[in-house]
Amino acid sequence: MKGNRTGIIVIGALALAAIVLAVLGPMLVSKREEGPNRRADSPSSSFLTAKGMVESADEAEIGSRVAGSIVKIGVREGEQVRRGQLLVSLDSGTVEAKIQEAEARKREARAELSELEAGSRSEDVESARARTQRAEDVCRFAEDRFQRQERLYRKDAVTLLERNRAEEELKVAREELREARANLEKLFKGERKEKVERARAAVAQSTADGEYYRSLLRDYAITSPIDGIVAERLREPGEAVDIGTPILRLVDPAKTRIRAEIEESDVGKVSEGDPVEVTVDAYPGKIYRGRVTRVFSVVRKRALKNFDPMASFDINTQKIHINLDDFSGLQNGMTVTVKFTK
Repeated sequence: MKGNRTGIIVIGALALAAIVLAVLGPMLVSKREEGPNRRADSPSSSFLTAKGMVESADEAEIGSRVAGSIVKIGVREGEQVRRGQLLVSLDSGTVEAKIQEAEARKREARAELSELEAGSRSEDVESARARTQRAEDVCRFAEDRFQRQERLYRKDAVTLLERNRAEEELKVAREELREARANLEKLFKGERKEKVERARAAVAQSTADGEYYRSLLRDYAITSPIDGIVAERLREPGEAVDIGTPILRLVDPAKTRIRAEIEESDVGKVSEGDPVEVTVDAYPGKIYRGRVTRVFSVVRKRALKNFDPMASFDINTQKIHINLDDFSGLQNGMTVTVKFTK
């Protein structure tokens, strides 16, 4: 009898448990679906969500346009800068030396050109005249001596060697006279056109060289292209940089926006002007409201980092730009969650 009573109790307990599960089971399943881990695309939710990042619409990566060593970086991370402000100075000693060299060559070329264009000085002309007169006197003396030696040689009064020596002296005297007269004529007529043109070309070339190195010198002083803040300092003084090496990254906080990405399966579900709610882990419970300002037509590989270890990075997404009514507290580079509340 006791065994039968125990069996009846067990059967009754099982029957009661079955009734409880039949009644409460659907309610428990419904509660689980409404919990915090519900997918945004589940039937019980009509809102699309996406990950996004706080960024500036106006960013600039400051790189070097020349190879050299950094002498000075005049700004720190977080510091405000103005357009045209000097940010980085590179070692420009070699270029400055080239400028000085070009200036020296230009001075020399100008002096030579001025002398050619001004013509001969009177003292130079007088000196040339005196030299020509002396050459004429020497040449007449040499001619007289040669004629005398020629007559004596025909009478066998002098040797052939003496006669030939007199002839050689006459040739030398005539050549010196020719050079003296040519020099005097040049001083009267001025320098030849070709020589003046060469001097002018030398002035132009040295001037062009100086301008080139001065323009190159400007690349050794890097200025800010925007008003903003220094978001990141990538190099330090003393480091050598090559052409294109990034040194600073600047952002304009006045042009802050949200950049989000939706998967390609959701393309067409978001339009410009749609309302959004943005949350960030740094401020639990705070909701930023705004609207979609741009929906890009191109679908590309995901660019934003996804912190879900189960999510694939190699998927296609559509980029979205969002503007908020208030960006207070949000910093450039922050990751946010966007809910499209259309």
